[in-house]
Amino acid sequence: MDTLPLDQVFPNPNQARKLFQQEALEELAASIRERGVMEPIIVRPKDGKYEIIAGERRYRASKIAGKTDIPVIIKDLDDEEAAAESLLENFQREDLTVLEKARAVEQLLGMMSRERAARCLGCSASTLKRYLDLLDLPDVVQDELGLPPAQQATSGFSEGHARLLRQFNEDYSTQVRLLDKIKRERLTVEQLECLIEALQKAPERREAFLRIPLEATEEILKRSGVKLNRRRQFRKQTAEEFCGQFQKQSTTLGQWLDDDVIRYLNFEQMNQIMATATNLLDDVTMFVRVLRDSLKAQDFGFMETYVNCHLCGRRELIGSLKCTICGSILKRCADCGHYDAGYQQCGLHGFYVYASEAEAPTEDAHSCQCPDYKPRVEIRRVA
Repeated sequence: MDTLPLDQVFPNPNQARKLFQQEALEELAASIRERGVMEPIIVRPKDGKYEIIAGERRYRASKIAGKTDIPVIIKDLDDEEAAAESLLENFQREDLTVLEKARAVEQLLGMMSRERAARCLGCSASTLKRYLDLLDLPDVVQDELGLPPAQQATSGFSEGHARLLRQFNEDYSTQVRLLDKIKRERLTVEQLECLIEALQKAPERREAFLRIPLEATEEILKRSGVKLNRRRQFRKQTAEEFCGQFQKQSTTLGQWLDDDVIRYLNFEQMNQIMATATNLLDDVTMFVRVLRDSLKAQDFGFMETYVNCHLCGRRELIGSLKCTICGSILKRCADCGHYDAGYQQCGLHGFYVYASEAEAPTEDAHSCQCPDYKPRVEIRRVA
């Protein structure tokens, strides 16, 4: 490691990083005044001085801190090697914007093959192409990608959004309006995918979809019989998550259904809620119909007969093992028509079932496994 006067060091004009936040530089300068430069910058000899390969932030902060020299590591590199090392250093350690990375990759590919660049940066050729693809976007989109990370987080626009907008490179007007909609409505990448799919499936409604909220777009498509593709396939884990969320949202909706609020609604509000509730009822009715048909189609011996939970009163389908609300075992010997509570005995099979097990069975209890279980509690049949 060596030390060089700051006036003998100069930045690389082709440095990938173009944005240096003044506040962050001031903070680093304060640290350098107190503790010095903890890590040397990397430079190479050029034109009688030394060009920075990596560490321009430390160089700038040192000047702000009033330092006259800076610790360095001197490497004798040609232009290609210097560009590759500078870019690699930034990719690994600096918070470059995605647009800065894309421009740096483009610059590097002007000096070497894509295969060699990929090896130098430790990534695949396809990853380099993904960066270069962003440079096909118009300036208005690139400007959003070039914002400092804090501002980009505030705008809600990300690299994922930009990649989806590439398919509108030949339709600048739609591209710009989508950009504005993303920022205005804070659309996620997944929501933007849904919107683009809606534009493709119902192009005659393009103007409406660009104006109205995404929720309204999905509702229009649903009423028109157009179904958007599901973004992720259901698996065991996601199906379990769906069941949990379905129960949670149903409970929440049930708590909202308080007719006392009607006394405080005006005519227009009642109209709106009535229409929304009717549409929801139609959707639920259709979902239940599909669910019922699926149950009947499978060899489960399904009958739509409901039994009430002995603990919380929740209505469940007969044959259910547990109550959805309280988790109580529903198939209890205490509720079975074959159980004799006086003798604590199954009248059909003859084995003993003590009262403790009959009243509060576990999943391993006789009742849970019994094919002849016959509830004698209140039931409700649906035709």
